[in-house]
Amino acid sequence: MVDLGPLLLYAPNHLGDGVMALPALAALSAAGGPVRIACPAWGVGLFRDLPGERVGPRVEARPEEIAVLFPSSFRSAWLARRARRRIGLTTGGRHLLLTDGVAPGSGHRRDDYAALARVLGVEVAGPPRFRATDAEIGSWSTLPIHVGLNPLSRSGAPVEWPFYAALAARLEGPVRIYAGPGEEDAARARVPGVSLLAGLPLGRLAGAFARCRVLVSNDSGVAHVAAACGVPVVTVHGSTTAARTGPWGAVAVEGADLSCRPCYRKRCPHPGVPCLSGIPPERVLEAMP
Repeated sequence: MVDLGPLLLYAPNHLGDGVMALPALAALSAAGGPVRIACPAWGVGLFRDLPGERVGPRVEARPEEIAVLFPSSFRSAWLARRARRRIGLTTGGRHLLLTDGVAPGSGHRRDDYAALARVLGVEVAGPPRFRATDAEIGSWSTLPIHVGLNPLSRSGAPVEWPFYAALAARLEGPVRIYAGPGEEDAARARVPGVSLLAGLPLGRLAGAFARCRVLVSNDSGVAHVAAACGVPVVTVHGSTTAARTGPWGAVAVEGADLSCRPCYRKRCPHPGVPCLSGIPPERVLEAMP
């Protein structure tokens, strides 16, 4: 085991990125020395099996710490400015605040996160893993084995495939809709008449996934959590691409090969272009195991 001294790991700000960063965070946390993990509230659950102290997302680095910045924001680099080493991607106009800048690659975001750990001589291997406890799995013993659908995304319309209701109508056996806190009404409107599992803490969500035969999802944090739990996942990609941000091991159904995609925009600059709307339910059905 390498003792790197005190580490402050700034975890990503979004759930899907947090799952993609799990292997690198786990490898760094196990490298020795006191570890602090600065993370959003959901990180307390996602990183619960990692050694180290959980602290809020806006904590400042201490002079004796090595700070590893997984977010690409300027703010995270500013919070880390007093650390003896500051390792991060050279994005967001912050390269002058870093002692060790890493240029983003053209591959998957997991590879960028692994490159940050490699600066400290820490190798990263394997997929993200997140497991429910026996108690969390047991609490869902009456939930039928089902197909899960995740029709919403915090990234908005360019990521949300519009045909979940049509897909649900074609499926045999129990179906459940997954939605985040405050998304209940929108999820019911998107897929009417289907039972809903909404606002679950991560541990409870992982427990429910133990009863999920396959999850069909947008490219979202929920899809990444499901894949990390070992659930077969089918992701539908419009403004994003599986090669950059897809969950580990998921089957990807990609939109048309348009000149504007992937764009990763929150709002489509070309209304009417058949990005997601050009993917019929039959293509997703064929991709499901």
